[in-house]
Amino acid sequence: MCHANAIDAALAASGVTAETLSPAAAAALDRDGYFIFRQAIPRDWIGPLNDRFEALDTPSHLWPIPREFGTRHAMLDDDAIVRRACLLPIVLAAVFHYLGRRFHLASVEGRDPLPGHGVQRLHRDWTAEGPTPLVKALAFLDPYGPANGATRVIAGSHLEPGDGSAFRQYGDDHPRQVVLEGEAGDVFLFHGRLAHAGTRNVSGAKRRALQMWFRGHELYQPAEETRALSGLSPLERFWLGQSELVAA
Repeated sequence: MCHANAIDAALAASGVTAETLSPAAAAALDRDGYFIFRQAIPRDWIGPLNDRFEALDTPSHLWPIPREFGTRHAMLDDDAIVRRACLLPIVLAAVFHYLGRRFHLASVEGRDPLPGHGVQRLHRDWTAEGPTPLVKALAFLDPYGPANGATRVIAGSHLEPGDGSAFRQYGDDHPRQVVLEGEAGDVFLFHGRLAHAGTRNVSGAKRRALQMWFRGHELYQPAEETRALSGLSPLERFWLGQSELVAA
């Protein structure tokens, strides 16, 4: 089965239809470089997802690459409950809208900026110009906004040339920035070249989120595979990049 047929079959098997992504959402993704899917995660999933975050909260020095200071990070790649949230039909449909070809869920981890921390410089996750093989999504597990370290974005910046370094001169206050606001269950999905950054958690309230990285399948590297295959369905293995085919 070729990749085009395989991705179509996998999307259909995952519940994605031609109506899953609305025309308004598709237009916003193209124009702004991001969209917030409000209440995309069912309400009764939030408690279990937060439980998994807390159970898998892992100190920075235990990660293969140490995580940023002043934030909590949870190792979530192998968690079935988390994976279910990453593979929601609306998420898969939006990622496919950007990439238009086979892709895989490369990684997912939890992030929660601690009181007084979380601020970042504006940056792009993918700096090279040309076709971008990276899409990122944040699934929020707590209410979020300017008080507790929510993400700020520069709408339309994914269409602008350069590596993103020009955005850093503005520090914490770019004239075009918007600080996102919403509720637990929202999913913020964005283009790999969108300029964005975390803000400072001034209130001290938790702002837990699942950070998902989706990459074009041409970037899949089997040597980096760490997930155990036992217990995964053929469809899950496909979305993790580990299988070429979706079983009939």
